[in-house]
Amino acid sequence: MAMKAQLKFRKGFNPLLIQWGAPNQRRTEVCSYCEAQMDDDEVPLMMWNSAGWCAEFCESCQKKWLTT
Repeated sequence: MAMKAQLKFRKGFNPLLIQWGAPNQRRTEVCSYCEAQMDDDEVPLMMWNSAGWCAEFCESCQKKWLTT
């Protein structure tokens, strides 16, 4: 079952810079926003749009851009 969440980003975040992966593509090894290499032990934030495209955010971008 999919869980929906409302995410809020800090001022300065540019959603046009997100590099979305197509529904049939393999998972990325880099952050979809800053393109930093993600370590195997890192837990990326993964989100999908309604068309099935996926974006993964590294822990650094999560701390920098997401608000609580």
